[in-house]
Amino acid sequence: MMIVRKINKGILLEELRSIGVDKRADDIFKDKSDLILLKLYNINSKGANILKQEFIGANGDVAIHRDVASWKKPTTDCLLIGTMRTYKTVLNKLRFEPFFGLSEVAETIKKVLSESNLPVYRIRDRVFDFEKEKYVMGILNVTPDSFSDGGMFNNVEKALKHTEEMIEQGADFIDIGGESTRPGAEKVSEEEEKRRVIPAIKEIRNNFPNIPISIDTYKANVAKEAIKSGADIINDISGLQFDKQMKDVAKAFDVPVIVTHIKGTPKDMQKNPYYADVMKELLEYFEERINLLTDFGIEKIIIDPGIGFGKRVEDNLKIIRNIREFTIFHLPILLGASRKSFIGNILNETVEKRLSGTMAVDAYALMNGVNIIRVHDVKPHKDLIKMLQAIKNA
Repeated sequence: MMIVRKINKGILLEELRSIGVDKRADDIFKDKSDLILLKLYNINSKGANILKQEFIGANGDVAIHRDVASWKKPTTDCLLIGTMRTYKTVLNKLRFEPFFGLSEVAETIKKVLSESNLPVYRIRDRVFDFEKEKYVMGILNVTPDSFSDGGMFNNVEKALKHTEEMIEQGADFIDIGGESTRPGAEKVSEEEEKRRVIPAIKEIRNNFPNIPISIDTYKANVAKEAIKSGADIINDISGLQFDKQMKDVAKAFDVPVIVTHIKGTPKDMQKNPYYADVMKELLEYFEERINLLTDFGIEKIIIDPGIGFGKRVEDNLKIIRNIREFTIFHLPILLGASRKSFIGNILNETVEKRLSGTMAVDAYALMNGVNIIRVHDVKPHKDLIKMLQAIKNA
């Protein structure tokens, strides 16, 4: 009987070994085995026509607006289609095309296709190798009004007890927040936020000297005081934008920063948010923020697409579906979807009954390039990661 298997491209090298192919041919087969789709925006139509000709000549293609051929449209978005071999062939030719922005196109494509490894961050006594492992960040809200656990841990004793539980369950980070960022939340003063978070950070650091702590704040002075008290990471929902001094604090202490996308502020972010192209807007945002921060001297960056921060249900779903697109920045990706309202809207469940929906989101995200998941429920997610890793390594 003839049996045919439809092989998962992720196990290509394993299958080449099973057949007995010479290892020296691995790169040849890798280049030929997988179509790569890249989308470019607002390309000069004459340049787009050249791109299409070059890709077709290299056994690929470029999808462009139907009116480009008749010169009715001066610019067009382009969908590039080809194998790695196709792209290499075209890029070699584009080096000699100085017109219509094609040299810039070539540099952008080259950057996206580069195979740079993710950075390795050393925090406390741990080395975080984002190429090799997935991590869980446990949420500790020392607030009276957070959407999921407001008031549950807003004194030092309760905060310490919950931290101990999360560490025992395998949390890799503890994320401490003293101001609710739920939709419609009111701001709290800098002094009130410090009053909530600083004693908790000090007590956790005294009892658990090696656990990495992130401070969830957009206020520079709160972050500064938190780091002096034992925090290791700045988790800023504004992408270091709401407080112009935050960049100085991050640079001075040389700590990793979590750069989140948000549209508006927590007070107004869910008042009719709208995106013509949510992925385009987020990718442009991260390109701008990453370049600005690295130029300023901040190198340790983690990106967070900001699920629920100025997004509709359909925006959140589209971001999660396309989460792998953020890997073009070659930086660790954090996802914080735990118990959020879009899950409740889809499942028609209250906050405390959204674990299964959260885990579905996080499983998909972890399989598609996310490196850190920020969650309320640590143990189930550590089990999830362990199972995914076992399947991957089978």
